[in-house]
Amino acid sequence: MKFYSSVHNFYRNCEMENLKKFNNNHFSNLEVIKNEEFGFFVTMDFSQESCLNISNSLDLPWWGLSRRYRLEVTSDLETIYPSLVDYSKDDYENEIADIILSQKSKVYPEGEIPIFIQGIIPQDFSGEKVLINVKLFENNGYEKEKLIEEKTLNVDVINYVLPENSFFLDLWQHPCSWARTYNLEYFSDEHFYVIENYLKEMKKLGQKVINLVVSDFPWAGQKCFDVKENPSRLYEYNIIKVSRKNGKLILNFSNLDRYVELCYKLGISEEINLFGLIGNWHGYDFGSPLEDYSDPIRISVYDEDTKINDYIRNKSELAEYIKLLFQHLKDKGYLSITKIIGDEPSSVEVFKKFSDFLNSCTTEKLQYKYAIHSPGFFEEYSDDLESFSINTLLLGDYYQKENPAYKKLEENSNKLTWYSCCFPKTFNIFIESPLIESRLTGLYTYLFKMKGMLRWAYGIYVEDVFSEISYKKEKWTAGDMLFAYPGKNMKPLHSLREKNMLYGIQDFNIFRHLETKFKNLNDELRKKFEIKNLIKKIDGDISLGDYPDMDKYKKIRNEIIKEYIKNE
Repeated sequence: MKFYSSVHNFYRNCEMENLKKFNNNHFSNLEVIKNEEFGFFVTMDFSQESCLNISNSLDLPWWGLSRRYRLEVTSDLETIYPSLVDYSKDDYENEIADIILSQKSKVYPEGEIPIFIQGIIPQDFSGEKVLINVKLFENNGYEKEKLIEEKTLNVDVINYVLPENSFFLDLWQHPCSWARTYNLEYFSDEHFYVIENYLKEMKKLGQKVINLVVSDFPWAGQKCFDVKENPSRLYEYNIIKVSRKNGKLILNFSNLDRYVELCYKLGISEEINLFGLIGNWHGYDFGSPLEDYSDPIRISVYDEDTKINDYIRNKSELAEYIKLLFQHLKDKGYLSITKIIGDEPSSVEVFKKFSDFLNSCTTEKLQYKYAIHSPGFFEEYSDDLESFSINTLLLGDYYQKENPAYKKLEENSNKLTWYSCCFPKTFNIFIESPLIESRLTGLYTYLFKMKGMLRWAYGIYVEDVFSEISYKKEKWTAGDMLFAYPGKNMKPLHSLREKNMLYGIQDFNIFRHLETKFKNLNDELRKKFEIKNLIKKIDGDISLGDYPDMDKYKKIRNEIIKEYIKNE
């Protein structure tokens, strides 16, 4: 058995050596702080196809009692446990370890098998060290179980408690996709059970934003109507039920209120984002029911008098809808944290025309935010930039001091988040992305002097995500659509990419806390990690330079923490 860090990449049936260049060597001990979640791999080699059980599971493979093994992980803490790992295919059929399974038994082929061990040292832990003992047993027929290998990992505990989460995580939610995955009626009780399960896991990552889709298919299903290979429905629907009686609109906000109240209960309450009111997609090929307004806002309406489904078709009725929506948000006390979000705007002039119309529909003051990838928009936009997000390709240009936008970025960075989506290739969350890129999320957010990160999809799923996770390969790299997989128990299955992002977010919170005691910590970290060019755009991609060695990275981080403790 060998121990590997959480950013080690495991491949199966892979001949692309360039994918393996970021792998770390195995290690023999760990050093963590209290309340910090951590993870690492232990591996074993099977000489033939075998069944592996973990903990106390004794499940049999289809062939019966032979070729069975059991991995047992013990320590003084119940908060440390093993998980089986499965592989996902990238767009080139390379199999890459990514799925953290909830099951405790699995058949593996011949070769090196990684098991992911996760843990957390409780805040009230009084010791300085934890031992994690790993035993591998062989089960053969009806013979007594036999211990064939044993290793112990040393975990040194630093007497420093992980600070509260100040990272502004903005993961977009696609609840209708979650309903379709489990064949549930939209916004039924069963659907809300799934929604709660997914939101709980997002909250554990540090989610700060509530997403409300308040018109129908604002992204036009990500143009799924034009994709015949692996056809999938990617449409989101209005969370508000809209009807018309005697020519008057009636809005039923019960699902919206239930969604927001659920988020509040879980502690997701910093910001509400409304999707579908500005900059909707694919008006040119998916069309719009509006006859006198160019933004393709699609709002289906059930006419109570004629018993026919229809759409809002003119600006006048659309204005009434918007007025009623914002009056309700005001009445519920949500308006002060509500922002209308536009996705990838291209023209300040066009979006000002759209926002002027929305502003004219209500006497309430409306707030806006945009996820930006067009350079002109950021440079020309003159209003508040709070919670705006900028693509890393733009950052690659803007963080060069000779760029005219550098000063504006520097002055507003503490209000902003960054994002990647289907581009660029580097510093992304694709299946093929080296895991260290997810881990560096927190460090680089801190070095960017930004407040957090946005990601367009925590989970938006094709019809059969486990058979074919790749979709629209010419544009979307495998994994772009999901950070978590849909579990059979109506709960998300975590990914190694997601876990490493969580570890990185913890680093961000540590750095934010330590900077209160250390002058110029940002510059000092860049110096210690030998980061000369923070981010640079090169040939349609970005470069972060050489990634820090993860063992050195953690050592430097922990040395700074110890220095803080010594000076307290």
